Amino acid sequence: MSVEQLVNNYFDEIEVESTDYVDFTDAKHDVAYILLRVPTAMLKDFLRLKEQKRELPDGTEFWKETGLVNRLRNSGKYYGQGHEDLDDILDFLGGEVQVNYQPLDTEKTRLHVIEIPREFYGEE
Repeated sequence: MSVEQLVNNYFDEIEVESTDYVDFTDAKHDVAYILLRVPTAMLKDFLRLKEQKRELPDGTEFWKETGLVNRLRNSGKYYGQGHEDLDDILDFLGGEVQVNYQPLDTEKTRLHVIEIPREFYGEE
């Protein structure tokens, strides 16, 4: 199985929970974030695909390698689930991000993806 097949298998089960901007100390602007409910099985299958022996994958690696930013943008499936427009939020989440997990239950895990402002990684 490839990463693309993995995303195809689970994409319909991914839920957009929230989209918004938050104040970020010392940043020049508010930063974008998205909360997704992803199938826990997707995370476990990603680990098996990458042959990693961890409880959950590195969040940033998972976000970037699955290409969820583009898949969400091009799906036409999600709109109105957050406070801010999904496409606007995704514009900021295609660069450097920090990703955290929060287990919700045995079926779903919350993926919290937040933009890292350019001034924090050397690009102004």
